[in-house]
Amino acid sequence: MTTNHVLRSVLLAAGVLMVAACASQPVSSPAAAAVPTPLLEKKFQQAAANYQKFQHEGQLVYCKKEKVITSAIPVVQCLSESQLRLEVENSERWRNPVARPLMPGAGQTGIIG
Repeated sequence: MTTNHVLRSVLLAAGVLMVAACASQPVSSPAAAAVPTPLLEKKFQQAAANYQKFQHEGQLVYCKKEKVITSAIPVVQCLSESQLRLEVENSERWRNPVARPLMPGAGQTGIIG
């Protein structure tokens, strides 16, 4: 009986340590996050090729026409360089299941504590 309680305590402690290890985030400096990786830079260049470049108020802007299903008039979408880089980064993050943020869903409670 005592062995059963000890085994349960050890398993519980191991489970808590594993959850804590999985929940911890690596610490990175803001400067390291600002430097794009070569892969992200390549993806950005590929995405930028789909846009026309314009100068607007001294800032480089990427614009493209998009057809809207409900309208015969195309809509022009313009993004700054930082917005386009953020879209590429978010797109890559959502494609990578490891970097994808935890969202409540099947089998997940969404409780962080």
